[in-house]
Amino acid sequence: MIKFFRKIRQNLLNKNKVGKYLLYAFGEIILVIIGILIALNLNQRSEQKKTEAKIDAIFEDVLLELETDINHSEREIYNYQVKDSLASLVLNTNLTYNDYANKNSTDLWRFAVTWNNYNTSNNAYNILMANVDAIPEKYSKSVSLLNTLNNQTRPHVEQYNKKVEYAIAKNYDEFEEKHSWYADPDYKKNKEAINYRLNDYRYKNMVNRYFGEAILTHRTIIVIYRQDAIKCYKEIASVLNKSLDSIDYIIDEKVLKGYVGTYIDSSNPEDKVELTFEEEFLRLKREGQSNLDVLINLNSETEFAIVVPRGIVKFSKYNSDEVNTMTIHIGHNPVTYTKINP
Repeated sequence: MIKFFRKIRQNLLNKNKVGKYLLYAFGEIILVIIGILIALNLNQRSEQKKTEAKIDAIFEDVLLELETDINHSEREIYNYQVKDSLASLVLNTNLTYNDYANKNSTDLWRFAVTWNNYNTSNNAYNILMANVDAIPEKYSKSVSLLNTLNNQTRPHVEQYNKKVEYAIAKNYDEFEEKHSWYADPDYKKNKEAINYRLNDYRYKNMVNRYFGEAILTHRTIIVIYRQDAIKCYKEIASVLNKSLDSIDYIIDEKVLKGYVGTYIDSSNPEDKVELTFEEEFLRLKREGQSNLDVLINLNSETEFAIVVPRGIVKFSKYNSDEVNTMTIHIGHNPVTYTKINP
């Protein structure tokens, strides 16, 4: 091919056709430039595909981290539900000596000095932010949601991890510094220790402190983190064209809308609860209450966490696919409501 073009140039020069030679030379230069541009474009496309594949892989890692955080949050929500029941027993009932002395009372003894740190993962997110200039436009909403999760919600989680740890430390100090019976290996038979829990206002203050910092606040922030993490997961999965059918914590809207309706407490017909479906979430409203409680599903289509103030809602079905009852677990006395209309 090169010899062919050289022969054309040589013939034009031999025939003294300088004008045509220059025109030909110009055309040849244009062809070379076009070839270079095509090569550059192909190379750019190849590099772009490599970059997009790299970003897609990072988002896959982000999904794995989100999944870990979401599953961890469920465990903590259920742990706090148990502690809420125990705190309610201490603060709102007349516990007896035997309640503490029996062999099954370990959780009751230990709940104000035990907790679990809710650690979240953001390594993949940090790698993503290090490549932020290479992220394609299709991920713009995903990045916005991830920024909210990591820069707004996560700091609150970390803040209250420390606050609850501090509250627990104060409770430990109260026991260790002021009560010799704390180290008693057979504490369930220690009368002084039991009477302290039954009658001393300082113990009730300790429980109140734990209740406020841990159960009301830390637990609520964990639920909010779960809510935001699920939003991120759904958006990223949709961009990556990943199926959500096998994800337990993402429920079809048809299922959620099946819970909508009015529920009453059969033992107290005046106690009514309305369930609505708005902006992708079930919302619960009690009779005489102006605000709506948002429900965040756990790893089941029948169990949900109330975001604020606290509690777990469980739905039951009998002899059909339709929901018949809803039980709200707050404190130590769950209340069951029967659905009276769709």
